[in-house]
Amino acid sequence: MSDLLDDDLEFRGGTLQLSSDNINAENAENSQNNTAERVNRNKTKSNANSSVLSDARTEERRTEGAAASSESVQTVYPRYDVPFNSENIKDFFTFRKGVVENAIQECITALLFPEDGEYLGSWLLTEITLWDNEKERIVLLTSRLVMTIKYDFIAMKQLDFKKTYLDDLDTIVIGELVYPPSSLVPRLNGIATGVSTVVKDCVIDRLCRRPSSSNEDTKLFDPKYFEPRERNLRGVRLMWNKGEPLPLKTVWNPFSQDVPFLTFASHPIYWHKDGGPEEKAPFDMEIFAQKLQRAIEAMPSSACCIHHSPVVIQSYVGVTSLLHNKTSMGFFKVRGKFSF
Repeated sequence: MSDLLDDDLEFRGGTLQLSSDNINAENAENSQNNTAERVNRNKTKSNANSSVLSDARTEERRTEGAAASSESVQTVYPRYDVPFNSENIKDFFTFRKGVVENAIQECITALLFPEDGEYLGSWLLTEITLWDNEKERIVLLTSRLVMTIKYDFIAMKQLDFKKTYLDDLDTIVIGELVYPPSSLVPRLNGIATGVSTVVKDCVIDRLCRRPSSSNEDTKLFDPKYFEPRERNLRGVRLMWNKGEPLPLKTVWNPFSQDVPFLTFASHPIYWHKDGGPEEKAPFDMEIFAQKLQRAIEAMPSSACCIHHSPVVIQSYVGVTSLLHNKTSMGFFKVRGKFSF
């Protein structure tokens, strides 16, 4: 009996031992399966995250591309810092080949003498008067003086000239042409430019060319066309008033010849002349200012001060000058053209 019990116990013990081994094997297999499932889940999550990131990057690239395309389709407004356009510039008599060269050579031969000093250069520039009127002038520079010549480019003859000696100059200002803060000229200039642009695009172009699309029609009346417009030009001013204010009889007299300063800017042909810097040099104010500065510095007796700062045009309303400059009354050009 005891032997049977011992065999049974041993058998049961063996059974228990076998069952515990099976349990451990099952647990190990289950843990391996759990680990594999976790790895698969992690891989799935990483794949999902990577797909989400790739989708986000693709969407971001699409957004950037759309933004870039929207920026590239933005309205391009005309430039107002270039005087006149290529079509109207051909109406100037000075645009014709050889006209300016012949006129300058005639002035040098007839008006310059040995006592005027060494000849340094000649230009066709735009003179801006006290009342902000633009006028076409030939300018001769020597080692002693600056000569301003009014020349008739239609009849090809001299009308008037004025000599300004370098010894008399006390201040030279080179910089941007600006108006006082309280001036209405930029606002009036913006309104006039906007009206002329709309009239040209709506009326003249429609009569002479094919009509524009509906998108272009909306651009014609954009408020940006009517914004205040500065001159966006550089100029040089020669002064000999020793810092004293102008007398009232000079300020309020548009025909006064006693204005103690000269203001020059580049001629409109400078922006439309074919060729390189050498061909444009006779119309460039910057070259004139550089040679004038060298001539002043070469004079030991000169007490002239040279400033690089804005050139203020003392014009506050400027209705007459606006009409004068918009119609180019100070330039010799073809007017009243009619075609039949």
